[in-house]
Amino acid sequence: MSYYNNNGSYYPPPPQGGYAAPPPPQSGYAAPPPPPPHEQQQQQSYGGHYGDGGGYYPPPPQQQQQPPAPATESYYPPPPQQNFGGEGDFKGAKKYNREPKFRDWWAALLFLAQFALFIVIGALFVKSLPSSAFKHSGQMRYTKDFYSWPTMIMWLCVLLVSIVFSILYLGLLQMFAGQMLVISFWFAVVSMIGTGVYYLAAKIWFAGAIMLIFGVLYALMWFSWRHRIPFSKLVLEVVCHITRKFPSTIAISVMFLFIQAAYSAFWSLALAGSFKHMEQYQNCTNHTDRNGRQYQSCSNPKQILSWVFMVFSFYWTTGVILNVLHTTISGTFATFYFFEGSPYGYPSKNPTLSSLKRAMTTSFGSICFGSLVVAIIQTLRAIVRAIRSQNDNNLAAQLLACCADCILGCIEAIVEFFNKYAYVEIAMYGKPFTQAAKDTWTLIKDRGVDALINDCLIGNVLQMGAFLCAAVVALVAWLYITITKPEYNSTGSYTAPIIIASFVLAMSMFMVLLKCIDSGAATTFVCLAEDPDAMARNNPRLFSMVREAYPQVVRGVHAMDGF
Repeated sequence: MSYYNNNGSYYPPPPQGGYAAPPPPQSGYAAPPPPPPHEQQQQQSYGGHYGDGGGYYPPPPQQQQQPPAPATESYYPPPPQQNFGGEGDFKGAKKYNREPKFRDWWAALLFLAQFALFIVIGALFVKSLPSSAFKHSGQMRYTKDFYSWPTMIMWLCVLLVSIVFSILYLGLLQMFAGQMLVISFWFAVVSMIGTGVYYLAAKIWFAGAIMLIFGVLYALMWFSWRHRIPFSKLVLEVVCHITRKFPSTIAISVMFLFIQAAYSAFWSLALAGSFKHMEQYQNCTNHTDRNGRQYQSCSNPKQILSWVFMVFSFYWTTGVILNVLHTTISGTFATFYFFEGSPYGYPSKNPTLSSLKRAMTTSFGSICFGSLVVAIIQTLRAIVRAIRSQNDNNLAAQLLACCADCILGCIEAIVEFFNKYAYVEIAMYGKPFTQAAKDTWTLIKDRGVDALINDCLIGNVLQMGAFLCAAVVALVAWLYITITKPEYNSTGSYTAPIIIASFVLAMSMFMVLLKCIDSGAATTFVCLAEDPDAMARNNPRLFSMVREAYPQVVRGVHAMDGF
């Protein structure tokens, strides 16, 4: 059995069948020379002895006497006792969130108020839908209203196929972690090129050319990506191993998948009903142009405000749902990382349930705070895009809106990147959001964690899987409306919106279910920088690879803290 002593020195296991000398005393005491044979009896009686020069050597510090071991047996002193997670040598475990406090409670109260207002307004909007929306007429083809029973069946099919495909993809990742990295890459290349060829055959020249160019460029990226595969494969195998050890991470992902699906369905119905309900507040005035022709202009500020609120509520609530899931899974992975193998076991019997409890109570305000920042940026982008669509003939407005959209998109990507790792700090240590964001900046800037993140291809595998899932689900939706031929789509005007909506819905469903993999990888990187010794103990292969390729990371962010 090997162990570390209190000074961090490593003691290898003793050789089998022989004697292994104990480690030297830590107090600096030097062992005296052996006494002459005639004085051994006196030494055994009194403990001290006299040297050849007549000097007296005091006895060594009293230690517990060990009975002499036979020559055929091994002797090795017991390892020093370690206090895991509190007073011991585990750096990250010392600060683990054992007694969390409520953080950023104002953000939690603001979110709950917003959500309650959405429920009230949403219920009012749903009542404004056509009466045929929830009635089963028995007709699948001759359906005049979009919000009808056949359409509901179509969305249920979209949801079911999304869930089944996501579960199958997760199972393949668990069984063939390394192979999926290569397969998903080349499948994406083949899909892009195949789609481009199909568009060209259908004489959709612009879309076909774009898909072909992206497919070729993506294939060329293989030469710069292939050296990252061994590291990404090992990280993915480690993450999948932990998810198998804690299957509750997958179960809670499925639970949040249904929560997200139920919320998205209700929000979609409320948004559709809002247009019908807000018609009563529309103001129209008649005007006469300089040629004497009459025209009418209408405005509805209340409808615009309701639309902005609905969009903002969707972004904030969806962000909170996903980030609660992310924080829960991160807490589970951090518990394994810091406490696996300790003699005292895990801090709780069910780490996933304990992590969910913290995410829904003490850390809920911090999650709402971070999600609020992203929701504001996303809402601003949605407003800018709406302005772009309303000013097709105004080149100056189009240019300004395009620049604003690009700037907001860059800000959104940066904030989401930092939030992802800030939530890991919140899950581990129960920090407020602002402090977690600052510590995340230090983590990435000073320890080179960004190099690990950039070289890890797990995110690419998940994105490719999401794209594939979305493509399959969009095809199912297209086949459904093509076969049933509803009357409201007699001109084909609903085909493109339905396919786009199915694509987006399936991609979001996939990313929710595969959150256990994405969050696990993010937590692994943060915990590695926080306490590299824990990875050396739990996964020496991955630690060795990281130490050789990224030596600045394994120093640990607490290297100067003195513990």
